[in-house]
Amino acid sequence: MEYEKLKNYERYWRANQSIEQRIMAMKSAETSITPQAGDGSQHIGAHDPMKAVDMRVDWCASHSEDYAKNLAVMREVDKAIDSLQDPLEREILRLRYTDFRYGHQMSWPQVKDALYGKTNVSRTTVYKLHDDAIYHFCRCGQNCT
Repeated sequence: MEYEKLKNYERYWRANQSIEQRIMAMKSAETSITPQAGDGSQHIGAHDPMKAVDMRVDWCASHSEDYAKNLAVMREVDKAIDSLQDPLEREILRLRYTDFRYGHQMSWPQVKDALYGKTNVSRTTVYKLHDDAIYHFCRCGQNCT
C-alpha cells in the first residue's frame, strides 16, 4: 500500500464531505421560495423546482466519479489498516490518519492520549509504534492477509 494514500486520506474525506454538503444545499434550494430581486414589488418570484432538481442531478453526475474515486481510495486504505496484525499499529494509523472526531487529523498528543490515556508514555514510544505501523502498512500489498 502506498504511504501517500494514507497521508492524503483527509483530503479524500474532505473532498467527499464538500460534495455531500453541496448536494444537501442544492436539495434545500429545490424547496425554497425566494423573492424576485430588483423589481421592488411585494410578490414572491416564480421558483422552478424542476430546474433546481435538474441542476442538482447534472452537478451530481459531473462529480460522482470524483466521489467514487475518493471513496475507493479511502476503502482501500481502511482495508489495508484492518489487515495489519498488531492491534496497536492498526489503532495508531486509524487515530492519526482516519479519525476526524476533532474535525481534523488528530495531533500527536491526542493520539498518545487516545492510545495510552494519561500514563507516562514517551513521544519516542508513540513515534516508534507509528514507524512500525507505517512499515507494515507499506508492505501490505506484498504479504498482508
